[in-house]
Amino acid sequence: MIRPVPHPVPVSMPPTRPVRDARIDLFRGAALLAIFINHIPGNPGRFLTWNWLGFSDAAELFMLLAGLSLSLAHWEFQARHGWLRLALRLGARSFRLYRTYLLLALVLAAGGAAAFAATGDRAIVWHLGIEPLLDDTVAALPALFALQYLPGYADILATYVPLVLASAFLLPLAARGVWLVLLPSGLLWLYVQMTGANLSAGFQGERWMFNPLAWQFLFCIGLCIGAGAKRDLSWPRHRLLDMAAFAWVAVGVVAVEPWRQLGFDHPLPSFLALPLGSKDGLGWPRLLHILALAHLVVRFLPAGADVLRAAWLAPLRLLGRQPLPVFAFGAILSFAGHYALIAWPDPGWARIVFINAGGATALLLLAALLEWQAAGMPRPDMPLRGPWHPFTLRALSRD
Repeated sequence: MIRPVPHPVPVSMPPTRPVRDARIDLFRGAALLAIFINHIPGNPGRFLTWNWLGFSDAAELFMLLAGLSLSLAHWEFQARHGWLRLALRLGARSFRLYRTYLLLALVLAAGGAAAFAATGDRAIVWHLGIEPLLDDTVAALPALFALQYLPGYADILATYVPLVLASAFLLPLAARGVWLVLLPSGLLWLYVQMTGANLSAGFQGERWMFNPLAWQFLFCIGLCIGAGAKRDLSWPRHRLLDMAAFAWVAVGVVAVEPWRQLGFDHPLPSFLALPLGSKDGLGWPRLLHILALAHLVVRFLPAGADVLRAAWLAPLRLLGRQPLPVFAFGAILSFAGHYALIAWPDPGWARIVFINAGGATALLLLAALLEWQAAGMPRPDMPLRGPWHPFTLRALSRD
């Protein structure tokens, strides 16, 4: 008797995760390392970063990549689960950023107060922007929670909070057409350039260092670049555009006069001087500079380039995969480095190398630990868990 062969039951395959663009991890890791180094006042290590070689610096790169990575990470989620779940997910991420901002500000305030008590040097208090918390704590604490008082180092996180929330509306618009996002965003940025408009920090007449009304444009550009990649829109390719990008990068190098940073006091003739552009309002020279760099990277460094996966660049890629905890820990290490330079008024090169290399190593160890935990490896019980902590040591979404 011949028995019928049963049909195999189809097995649903789990959705494959999209291949990560190594350029995002690499350049975000470089930006995180540069932010740590440049946040230490008087640190000679800044000459190893690019902030003195052009109009823009690591902050512009970090903001552009924030919009790009958010778009890439949530595009399929929006298509599969709809707008409501997208809004809830982005709301949770925005709250996580807000929580990290608060905890980072409070940790830095406590550390700054302890450093001031130990050294009597108010420079570290001024640089951290925590004078209101020390001088008028009762009024400053509620303002801190209401984003009406923004201490240094943590202020860029405060700018991300409303931008991530707004992405619940920006992503669906970008799915219909990137110009629906870029046009109103660009007009708002232009309004800031013409009027100097900024949000009030509400405390002692201060304003936002990273003005959300202006910096939202760079975030939206990154978001639309990611949307364009998901919609298979081609990147503009033209020789004149390439030449213009190269030219503006070269102009940036000359305009910031890097030789003066090295002690050669030979200023440019006045007719060659260019405005560097305000940082709080994201002036047009800074915006064009970071966009020129982005264009050159996309045109001449393809995503599949072998150099992106070189072993010697693995530390930067590792840092770039854990942006939020690395940024927060890097800010604390920058404060520690600043305190070390104050405690050693004339540090030798060995101590300077120790401050920079030690901080970079600590950041790498944190990123490696988080990668290890995200991979589901067995781990010992760790105390860094619970709602009080800005991040937990479990599988993290790396968007």
